[in-house]
Amino acid sequence: MSKAVDEKPRRGGKNARPTAGSTGSEKLSSAGSKIVSAFEEAIEAVRSGGLADGRLTMRNYHADFVRPTYGPDDVRRVRDVLGMSQVVFARFLGVGPNTIRSWEQGSRPPSAIARRFMGEIEGDPDYWRNRVARGRGE
Repeated sequence: MSKAVDEKPRRGGKNARPTAGSTGSEKLSSAGSKIVSAFEEAIEAVRSGGLADGRLTMRNYHADFVRPTYGPDDVRRVRDVLGMSQVVFARFLGVGPNTIRSWEQGSRPPSAIARRFMGEIEGDPDYWRNRVARGRGE
């Protein structure tokens, strides 16, 4: 169930802070002003039912990104596509060699971001082979 947004902002109380547009004697810090401004923008977007700045957020756009599962053989296959050892593949992905070993032995599954990256590699292996070759100076 969604809760309706109050038409009138709440004010007062012992912990009340001035808003970005208020003329209170206390001044907001730069970060505080940005936070208040973001909240005001969000409230306006909710009230109007439209997008502020045309940005897609989880509030107004349902994104269902599928993360494939990767078992030991899948990890090995992606590594072989790039022609890398476990140590080089680990450096390429930004993880330790023991992490690659544990993925390939099935003792731990790859993280969501690693699965996403391996999916990108499999989606266009030639691109990633070229990127690796350029990194080697070939």
